[in-house]
Amino acid sequence: MRRIPKLAVSMLLVAASTLLALAAVAGPANAATGDYTCPKGFLGVLKVAHNLIVPAKSTCGLTQGSTIGHDVIVESGASFFIGGTTIRHDLIATNAALIELGDPNNGTTETVIGGNAIISGTVGGVPFGEFICQTHIVHNLSISYTAKTASGWDIGAPEPANCGRNSTPGDIIGNNATFNGNAGAYLDMGYNKVGYDLVFIGNNEGYNDLTHNKVGNNCSQSYNHPFLGKDNTAGNNVGSCNSSNS
Repeated sequence: MRRIPKLAVSMLLVAASTLLALAAVAGPANAATGDYTCPKGFLGVLKVAHNLIVPAKSTCGLTQGSTIGHDVIVESGASFFIGGTTIRHDLIATNAALIELGDPNNGTTETVIGGNAIISGTVGGVPFGEFICQTHIVHNLSISYTAKTASGWDIGAPEPANCGRNSTPGDIIGNNATFNGNAGAYLDMGYNKVGYDLVFIGNNEGYNDLTHNKVGNNCSQSYNHPFLGKDNTAGNNVGSCNSSNS
C-alpha cells in the first residue's frame, strides 16, 4: 500500500466533496416496472425494478437504501458512484469515466452486487480515482484494460483518500477476482477476501500492489510491472503473489 501525502489527501477529499455538491440533487425516485435511465446528475435514493442505465457521458450517484432489481449498465464516458446500495444481478461498465463502489459520502452500510462486476476500459482521470470499498460481490470481479488516462484503482486497500475512509475497507468477492491489462496510474488491491482464484496478469500501472489478501484457492500473478506483493495467503497456491519487481 502506497501512502498519499496529507496535503494530497486533503485536496482529493475537497475534490470529492465538490463533485457531490455539483451533482443535481434529486429526491427519492422509483421505477415500478421495466428499465430506468438515471437522470443526469442524479444523487439520491433510487429503487428500480429491473435494469438501471447510466447514459454515455452522464453521472449517477446512488445513496444508502438504493436497490436495483437486475443489472446496472454504465455506458461510455459515464460516472457511477454509490454507497449502501444493492444491485441484485450484475454491474457492467465499459469505457466509463468513473466507477466508485462503497463511497462513504453516499452511504456507510455495505454495498452488495448479487452477481458479477465486469469493468473494462475505464478512462477517467479524476484525481481521487476509481475504487471498490466495503463491497460484497457475490460472484466474480473483473477489471481489465483500464486506460493510461485513468487515475488508478483502489480495491479494498485502506488508502486515506478512498477505502481508508470506510469502517470496513476490504471487499468480499465470492468466486474469482481477475485483473488484466490495466494501465492507469496505480492498481492497489489489499485486505480483501476472494472465495476462489485471484488472477493478476499483465498490469502496467504506475504501481501494482497486491497485499494482505485472503484467497480460497489459487493466487497467481505474472507480467505486472512494477509489482509489489506481500502478506497474501491462499488455500492452495500463493505462487508469486508474494514477490516484487521493478
